[in-house]
Amino acid sequence: MPLEVTATDTFASPTEASERRISIVARRAISLCQVAKGEDPLCDIFERGHSVSDFLLQAADSWLG
Repeated sequence: MPLEVTATDTFASPTEASERRISIVARRAISLCQVAKGEDPLCDIFERGHSVSDFLLQAADSWLG
C-alpha cells in the first residue's frame, strides 16, 4: 500500500520547544459495486493500516531518543 508520510517540527516561538507531528495518508480506490456486493477489501486495508501504526508506535522511542 503506497503511503505518503509527512513529519513536521513546529515552533510557536524561537524560545519554546518544538512540537513534532507525523501525518500518514494512504489512498486506495475501491469499487462501489464491490462494496454493494460485500466483496470490498476494507478489512485487509484496515489491517495494513493497523500494522503501520503498530510499527510506528514501537519505533517512535528510538527515533525520538
